[in-house]
Amino acid sequence: MLQGLSVSPGVAVGRAVILRFGRMPSFRRPVAAEELEREERRLRRAAGRAAEDLARHSREAKGDMGSELAAILEAHSLIATDETYLGAITERIRRERVNAEWALSEVTRELGQRLAAADSAAMREREADIADVAREIAAQLSGGARPGPGELPRGSILVADELSPVDAARLDPRRVRALALERGGPTSHASIIARSFGLPAVVGIPELCEAVPPDGPIIVDGDRGLVDIAPTRQRLRRSLVRVREDRERSRRLRGRAGRAAVTADGLAIAVRANLELPEEIPALERFPAEGIGLFRSEFLYLRALPRSPGVEEQRAAYEQLLRAAAPHPVVVRTYDLGGEKGIAPAPGENPALGLRGIRYCLAHPELFEEQLTALCLAARAGALRILLPMVSSLSELREARTVLQRVAARTGLAQMPPVGVMIEVPSAALLADRLAREADFFSIGTNDLAQYTLAVDRANRDVSPLYRPLHPAVLRLIQLVVDAGRAAGRPVAVCGELAADHAGAAALIGLGITDLSVTPVAIPDLKDYISTLDAARARGLVQRALEATEAAEVERIFGGAA
Repeated sequence: MLQGLSVSPGVAVGRAVILRFGRMPSFRRPVAAEELEREERRLRRAAGRAAEDLARHSREAKGDMGSELAAILEAHSLIATDETYLGAITERIRRERVNAEWALSEVTRELGQRLAAADSAAMREREADIADVAREIAAQLSGGARPGPGELPRGSILVADELSPVDAARLDPRRVRALALERGGPTSHASIIARSFGLPAVVGIPELCEAVPPDGPIIVDGDRGLVDIAPTRQRLRRSLVRVREDRERSRRLRGRAGRAAVTADGLAIAVRANLELPEEIPALERFPAEGIGLFRSEFLYLRALPRSPGVEEQRAAYEQLLRAAAPHPVVVRTYDLGGEKGIAPAPGENPALGLRGIRYCLAHPELFEEQLTALCLAARAGALRILLPMVSSLSELREARTVLQRVAARTGLAQMPPVGVMIEVPSAALLADRLAREADFFSIGTNDLAQYTLAVDRANRDVSPLYRPLHPAVLRLIQLVVDAGRAAGRPVAVCGELAADHAGAAALIGLGITDLSVTPVAIPDLKDYISTLDAARARGLVQRALEATEAAEVERIFGGAA
């Protein structure tokens, strides 16, 4: 059993097919002064051909495999002809008098090192985007030849070091049952593609290709992040039963996915989607939601590195989201940057307690105003709501509102979008009655609220078992927020992972929350569970849970409801 990171749920059993894509080799060759212009033309021709190939794969993917992959390939096509990127390579050609292959490799390597050294996993994953595009350009420089997956046997489980969007475009998802990769993370394109295809996927297992026996049976458990490289007959039988049960359950849930979420005793619950990238918009077609309850806009910024996405690029993304969600709302969280989300802290600093979220935006007004300008320009396209992350005091809300008012006036926006506070730290929950006087809505981020309340780093293996979001202390803080919102007439939603858990959803509904936002793939299951839940009973269970002293007591109380 090899432990990795689960990025797409489900279980698959099949034969391992091992492929190594790796990086294209490069070589250094001195170039005479009179040949520099020719070398630059070689680079630009190769980049143009790579862009055309990527665009062609994008068009083909739209028809055959899905809009998410098509959008990724289209974005890579734009990177291949990005003047900032190509300009840095041509400058290296002229400055060092070297061939295009070497300049391409060196510029890409240096840019990749800066991204790979970041504390943020999302930033590290952006290194793969640049490397993927560079590999396509390098292939064109060498005549267009490049390694590829070819036609895999039916029932294959693809085991690879990595998977670029172009490699994915050459895969037939009808032949591949799952992905297991050495590299990648939740926001890597391979992960997005796996979720888009509905393929179980586990990533982040070093030296996986060496460990897996070629052509042997293998189990990928995308629910638990496990890859079983030497399954026994008993484990194979158990996994095949799970595959059959999952398939039958998916068929049943798909038939209900389009229905509204209503509890057994008639309480309507709004179920919305959490998205990280515009490429995930097509998931709203498969998993109908009442709008987007959380769009994590910082991924637009992280994907655009080393440059800023700019006003127009952001505006286009926000308008795309608003059109896709219409007539329902879209809640855009302003950049939650800092610490582990893209900005490295100074040595010795705790990133979770440093300059992040709204603090970071207010400390970098040009970046913040650029984003708010894009939001104000896009606001006319639909029901936009702006959510401020990591607010810990009323002064932060007021300062952010002042900036937004100034930007709205400058862009000619007659009416500002609703501005909400994301409740993620205990101080915000304890001051919810004060914040409710000036915020238009609340959205509770239960992931960070539990982490800060319990002083537990979820990623730290030594203390991660202590991360219990159903801890009575966390529930009491949520109750304070709900009560404050109700008293001031302010809507209260939950956009944390707790909403996708059956026991968690029961507790939240029992606390009086009727607006839940989860990852799209969890929507059918959540709606199905809500239809079986008695809201009145859940309210009774909450009263018992609030009197509990340990998380285990609360989990037992809601175990029956789940």
